[in-house]
Amino acid sequence: MSHRRHDWTVDRQLDQELVKACRRGDEEAWVVLWRRYGPLVKSVSRRIGCDSEEARDVLQRVALVALEKLDSLRDPKKLAPWLAGIARFQSFEIIRERRPAALLQEDTAVSNPRYDDEMVRTEDLARLRQAFAQLEERCQRLLQRLMLKEPPDSYQDVARDENLSATSIGPIRLRCMKRLGKLIEKLSRSGS
Repeated sequence: MSHRRHDWTVDRQLDQELVKACRRGDEEAWVVLWRRYGPLVKSVSRRIGCDSEEARDVLQRVALVALEKLDSLRDPKKLAPWLAGIARFQSFEIIRERRPAALLQEDTAVSNPRYDDEMVRTEDLARLRQAFAQLEERCQRLLQRLMLKEPPDSYQDVARDENLSATSIGPIRLRCMKRLGKLIEKLSRSGS
């Protein structure tokens, strides 16, 4: 038992060192990072329903997002769940992109209710992403950690990182969700 615990601690420490090295631009650290976490990213995408080619696309997308957003990772010891969350999101994106294309190829696509439903979902998703991007940064961080991350962070962890009380997280989350809903409604009315 203590041996497993020690390995976990060592892994988290290695993740922290890897993130620091990657932030400095150390190319060897990037190679090590993807050797360690490439299989995780691919397995997340396969579990969600991507085929092997799509899983490779997910890996590339996750690598690009990580390269752009690594500085936003607040706790480098949480590299694995952070990458898994990005992989999950990118996997769903690829699946959403492929579905409308597959439905368009059907002879009955125009009269197919599934196609219409899929188009509505695609538009709703685009509107949601646009509204989410308009939220203030703190709301984006909270909703990302509490609702989009897999598994979600606890209220206690979020409260600690945001210098808030754990009892304030629920009401703040609710206000952020209301703001998000108003932004979506506004975008719906404007036809964006």
